[in-house]
Amino acid sequence: MSVRPILRGRLLLALTTALTTALTVAVVAPAAADPSGIGTLSTDYGPAAWAPASTSNYTVASRPGSHQVTRVVIHTAQGSYSGTVNWFQNPAAQASAHYTFRSSDGAVTQSVREKDIAWHAGNWTYNTQSIGIEHEGYVDNAAWLTDAMYRASAALTRNLANRYGIPKTRAHIIGHNEVPGATHTDPGPNWNWTYYMQLVNGITGVGSGTVSTSASTLNVRSGPGASYPIVGSVPDGATVAIYCQAVGSTVTGPYGTTSVWNRIGTNRYVSDAYLLTGHDGYIPNVPRC
Repeated sequence: MSVRPILRGRLLLALTTALTTALTVAVVAPAAADPSGIGTLSTDYGPAAWAPASTSNYTVASRPGSHQVTRVVIHTAQGSYSGTVNWFQNPAAQASAHYTFRSSDGAVTQSVREKDIAWHAGNWTYNTQSIGIEHEGYVDNAAWLTDAMYRASAALTRNLANRYGIPKTRAHIIGHNEVPGATHTDPGPNWNWTYYMQLVNGITGVGSGTVSTSASTLNVRSGPGASYPIVGSVPDGATVAIYCQAVGSTVTGPYGTTSVWNRIGTNRYVSDAYLLTGHDGYIPNVPRC
């Protein structure tokens, strides 16, 4: 028998094996072609992508053995999601946070392992004892604070609190502006702590209601009251999601007189007097906002 077909077969097998190995490495290794490095999953928190910060921007440690983790510090990035992740990868930054959230859909990227000390709080003691969480957006623009981002961030904070034994209170879940010696104002006046802390504590329901109005559409306001600007409308008979409920101006409608307003989107409110929710006023397990 000629050995030429055998050699040809072995060569083909070797080439196939090499190609398969190369493709496998390309899938599981961080994608070098992606300048953000986003794509590899975090080993600390399942929903997060892993895009490691430059080693110049954090301190290697072995928490919680080396330092007890007792707090979560909430930040507003003053920038975009991808820009923040990229900045942490820049050795010149001299700053980092453990996690960063995207406004549009609540996507999250981890930049520093939880065992290590991110440089985010401007206070070394607080850095050593905390997890830092950045949020895409700007302190003076509430439009960035979406329900998707609030809920995704609160799910992470709840997870961290459960794993590290951090009390789910405002004494232990704080803003950057509350760190001793802080010169930053984030997360800023638009950050809704009441809503966020309810989500952290497991009040995470989403209600629904059907619009009933004598007109063809119902005005949507930017805040919980008739004096807030109109930012849109919803048609009569439409079903809307209710992410949280707030106290506002008193309104009379098809379902009585009430001061309860329902947030149906980011900075989008309608009076409960015009929604059939199946409940008189507040809906069980839907947060207040």
